[in-house]
Amino acid sequence: MDLRRHFQFLRGSTKQVRRQDLLFLSGFVLLSFFYPLDTDSLSHEKVQSVKILDRNGVLLREALSQDEGYGQWTPLDAVDEKLVTAIVLIEDKRFYSHRGIDLQSLLRAMWQNVSTLSIVSGASTISQQTIKNIYHFPRTPFLKLIEMWMAVRLEYTLSKKEILEEYLNRIPFGNQTYGITSASQLYFGKTAEHLTWAESALLAGLPKSPTRLNPYRHRESALLRQQLILERIHASGVLATDEYERATAEALTLFPKMNTFRAPHFCDYVMTLKHTDTLQTTLDASLQDQAERIIDDQLKRFSNSNLTNASALVIDNRTGAILAMVGSGNYLDSLHDGQFNGVFSLRQPGSALKPFTYALAFEKHITPASVIPDIETIIPTAQGQFTPTNYDHQFHGPVRARVALACSYNIPAVRVAMDVGPGELLEKLRACGFESLTESAEYYGHGLTLGNGEVSLFEITRAYASLARGGTVPELSGIATETSRVKRTGVFSEATCFLISSILSDEAARASAFGYGSALSMPFPCAAKTGTSSDFRDNWTIGYTRDYTVGVWVGNFDNSPMLDISGITGAGMVFHEIMLAVTRGKTMTPFRIPNTVSKQKICSLSGKRPHAGCHATLAEYFTSGTEPVETCDWHDSDGRMVPQAMGTSYRDWLKEKRYTEGHSLSTQKSVRIIYPASNSVFKIDPNTPISSQALYFQASSNAKEIKWLLNGTLIGNSPAPFNQEWQLKIGKYKLRASLSESSLFDEVQFEVRK
Repeated sequence: MDLRRHFQFLRGSTKQVRRQDLLFLSGFVLLSFFYPLDTDSLSHEKVQSVKILDRNGVLLREALSQDEGYGQWTPLDAVDEKLVTAIVLIEDKRFYSHRGIDLQSLLRAMWQNVSTLSIVSGASTISQQTIKNIYHFPRTPFLKLIEMWMAVRLEYTLSKKEILEEYLNRIPFGNQTYGITSASQLYFGKTAEHLTWAESALLAGLPKSPTRLNPYRHRESALLRQQLILERIHASGVLATDEYERATAEALTLFPKMNTFRAPHFCDYVMTLKHTDTLQTTLDASLQDQAERIIDDQLKRFSNSNLTNASALVIDNRTGAILAMVGSGNYLDSLHDGQFNGVFSLRQPGSALKPFTYALAFEKHITPASVIPDIETIIPTAQGQFTPTNYDHQFHGPVRARVALACSYNIPAVRVAMDVGPGELLEKLRACGFESLTESAEYYGHGLTLGNGEVSLFEITRAYASLARGGTVPELSGIATETSRVKRTGVFSEATCFLISSILSDEAARASAFGYGSALSMPFPCAAKTGTSSDFRDNWTIGYTRDYTVGVWVGNFDNSPMLDISGITGAGMVFHEIMLAVTRGKTMTPFRIPNTVSKQKICSLSGKRPHAGCHATLAEYFTSGTEPVETCDWHDSDGRMVPQAMGTSYRDWLKEKRYTEGHSLSTQKSVRIIYPASNSVFKIDPNTPISSQALYFQASSNAKEIKWLLNGTLIGNSPAPFNQEWQLKIGKYKLRASLSESSLFDEVQFEVRK
């Protein structure tokens, strides 16, 4: 059959339309009413909002559907029969007898509209309303006909039960809520499975005008509509008189309108990973709340130090599950780009990359006992001479690798990086998951170990977790079903990871730089490292136990510098509190010592095998086969130092420090103020009694006792561990720590403000 000939008149043919053409067209239109709808158009996806739950089922957020509403698809069998009865009776009482169009209601509506010269009724059946909610046709006479045509087709596509299910899940109930389950949960705090007659009548009345009948804003109008519906149900004989009286007397209590909006950055993140009706995530909502409060408190504490933002990430080392993610100080703070997720921002990590430099070196030929010269070092580069300096602007002479890493000395780290080579270091960092380091090794140079490349908190926290896992990089995930995946194995050996963990958890090794009881100190085994970029634009603290890794960054999204906030005072305090929160109530176990690691005594100065003249010795860990075999020659049999045995590298340093034949580095007196840092600014908390606000000065010394002087006045004598408490007072101060029996001293300045 040539269909083109019959439809020529539709294309503007000038030929006379023949009767057979009209008959064909009429037959075609009639048959089209029986042609089923495309079932793809009945997809639930557009009305299904996404519920994001934490690991324990706590609702974090319900994300709007494609139709910009909240909706949960519910089978008709899970809807209370009372509600179904009320809906059918009030919206389309002949629903079970018509085929999509109720001609009786349609004729009555036409008469009402013509007689009043206004739209009084649309006479839309449930099937028509279902079509309208699927296709969202504009309200025009022609499209009304199309709606009716498609409603008839719907009746030949689905059963009456299926049409009711489509209708009840798509109809708007106000407050951006679609579908009976979301409406029941919103207004009554329960599912649609167990509703009273009073509740059913209220819900059944809302679709007529969801805005005008909004029970939160127009309660009286909504209740009047409810009473009208109850009367009609009673009049129909469905509702007995006693039930009707109880329903009309029932006092309805609306559930408080809530907009759950927890862990906003995390929810944004998981929404990019997966789209399902319900997202079961790995997040711990309680821990998340604590992390957010901790960060908020820290930002308030340093509000006068130009600190406006912070980010944190907590992961389960065993599975790679994300337990907490704080992207900024306040998601709703538009002034400081609060919706920006700092966990994925690329920033300079400062010293936080040093552990990976040492880990690479440990897999080559150095050990934690290897002595590295911390002396003036000039490195020629294509851009000129590179001269690294330490944070304290001092040279420390011969330093064992353990102390150099624990104290985060820059010069030894650069020397180790020179030894392993920037190319190999860059390759190893990429293997650890630092995909953001996209430039060449020549671009970064030896400064790569000092953090001149840009990485994200997500990357660096994951990389530290690999140290806790024995060299296996986890694939981090926020989706509960996607954990325990491995990104890369064998990045470092288990022995190397243990050596790094041992060093980063060694409070004695870092005491000369950070003191005892710093923010890195925990009441359980915990490895931690700080990092501060140039000009105080970023500071970091990342640390881990065997079970958990916590990464923290603080700074400003506009890249403006903070005012003298270090990794300890800034990110360190946040790290400390979050790590305590994540481990609270749990038993923390020590880092496991691999079978390939041994322990041996060494001379604390030379790192070699000690003899009777080495009065300062300690036990050090070694990967089996790397234990020192040479006996110390830096001390003679009487314990006196032998400078010439140290080599020419230390000649100028020894001369500057006035070390000569017969002296010992381990007995030479010294003193250094660890806290506060020079030029620190402290602020008195107006909400705390001044009598409860104090500073705890800290120093490092190998003397028996030191004196503390403030603006020239003696405030105390302190034996080891050289701590001194001082009550805060507004003013500018010069703090001096000096040896009681000599003129050696260290001095810093600080200020206390209102």
